[in-house]
Amino acid sequence: MVYMLSSCDEGAVINPTTGKPEIIMFYNQTKGGVDTFDQMCSSMSCCRKSNRWPMTMFYGILNIAFINSYVIYTHNVLSKQEKPLNRREYMKRLSTELSKPSMRSRLEIPTLSRRLRENIENILPQTNQEASQETEEEPPAKVRRYYNLCTTKKKRMSKMTCTKCKKTVCGEHKKDVCNNCL
Repeated sequence: MVYMLSSCDEGAVINPTTGKPEIIMFYNQTKGGVDTFDQMCSSMSCCRKSNRWPMTMFYGILNIAFINSYVIYTHNVLSKQEKPLNRREYMKRLSTELSKPSMRSRLEIPTLSRRLRENIENILPQTNQEASQETEEEPPAKVRRYYNLCTTKKKRMSKMTCTKCKKTVCGEHKKDVCNNCL
């Protein structure tokens, strides 16, 4: 015996040819999408075995999100009259793209193990080039130096520099640029 709860049924209307309630007939006509969706989830899933129900729910939601995004992706690509990726390749690319920011932030951890660092760099080969470009553009490390325009009585050390000439400036004389560059 199966119980069905529905808000669209106005009464217990039974189909005379099959002897089934109308709500069951409606469900049987429209369940094709649900079956297809379940089949897609079971054929290629990101689920892992877990005894914790929140993780099981999370993996289920992630599967739904993957399939929904793939449907939108194929619709957009086909509307441009291009050939879409197959679902496996799409899932690989999507998961890689979603995890790249996390991998980049982990590369900045100085105590990261060498093996893990190499694995991340293999996945993100362009990260090495970007990192070398960023280090070239970074200003030199700020060192405390004496400001040369203060009197000898007020000889001050500072880490601040003029944005134009890069000379050391004390806090009292600092504007956006030093007094000489004004």
